Amino acid sequence: MFKDLNLNIFNLLIFAGIIQGFIFGFIVLFNKKFTTKASSYLATCMLLLSLSNLQYWLIDIKSVEKYNFLKYIYIPWHWLIMPAFYLFVYKYLQKKETLSKRMKIFLFAPFICVSALVIVLLFYKFLINNNYNFPSHFNRGIFIYLDFLSIIFSVSIIYLIFSLLRKYEIKNKEYDAHQIVSQTHWLKRLITIGLITCFFWIIAIVITIYSNEQNLSLFYFLWLGMSIIIYYLGYVGINKLQLIKERKKIRASREAQKNIVISDLKIKTDSVYEEFVLLVNKQFTNPNLSLDEVSKLLGVSLSSISEKIKKYSGNNFSTYVNTLRIERAKEIFNNSDFENYTTTAIGLEAGFNSRSSFYRAFKKIEKCSPQEYLNSQK
Repeated sequence: MFKDLNLNIFNLLIFAGIIQGFIFGFIVLFNKKFTTKASSYLATCMLLLSLSNLQYWLIDIKSVEKYNFLKYIYIPWHWLIMPAFYLFVYKYLQKKETLSKRMKIFLFAPFICVSALVIVLLFYKFLINNNYNFPSHFNRGIFIYLDFLSIIFSVSIIYLIFSLLRKYEIKNKEYDAHQIVSQTHWLKRLITIGLITCFFWIIAIVITIYSNEQNLSLFYFLWLGMSIIIYYLGYVGINKLQLIKERKKIRASREAQKNIVISDLKIKTDSVYEEFVLLVNKQFTNPNLSLDEVSKLLGVSLSSISEKIKKYSGNNFSTYVNTLRIERAKEIFNNSDFENYTTTAIGLEAGFNSRSSFYRAFKKIEKCSPQEYLNSQK
């Protein structure tokens, strides 16, 4: 069955990426944990990447030569990949506005036009001129030139996505700069992988047009790049979506309860320190809260407020704030509504700016890791 097929380590790796894309895509589409529009577009993007790779993979392993009908089953999936990714990013950034009619036409008209062209060529082949040679996708001809247009189209959408990310960062930077960077950095990294893939795609097309010879190995970098994108979308994208979903629910619960942790003032203090306690207990979940900012809000010098914190609490500012954050994290840990939530989501919602800073502070103050604390509570 396989002896006549052109199998090698590269197209086997590509096939592994195809299978992974289908698995991830269907998990996200049909798992109740992922019920947002952003997750649906993410799943669609992974499935389109896999379908596109599968189509060319069948040509590469020479199954088309064995089963000639496969030559005529061509759907230009790659014209839909970037539109689906744009829609994912649009919803991931929590844009509530619906896309304009002009934008929808820009995203989907190319796929419709190329699909119509394929149908016209098939009609011409089977109804008008049976001797007509259906164009190859890897020789000089209409499809290879359309691939050039596809690259231009993809890069145009990448530019629009970068614009979306830039506007989002500018709009939200004052709220939580670290969180915003975390939300957008992985997308920029993914887009960089996509641009590198497009570069190898252009090289393969230029060589194919110049030589007018079919050499599918030239496109291995393209297909392997798409497999890497599938992997990245699958693991990082799903985790990011789940993290955002968990954080939203934790935040909604916290806002509904409106219970603020106030540290006890067991000894007589002064009015400045009492104002500090009230201020910090309201703002400790802000990961950008700093002693410099607190001193400005209170209208006292850094040295003065530092001295008062040390005198009345026995800790420095960082330890004081992190203690409040850890108490908040423990409060969430002990809430049965969040028992299956990730420690990362809980740590970030408690006010830490990363998983590592949460673990370091937790271990320093509680003398155990968050996971060890959870196990002890069970």
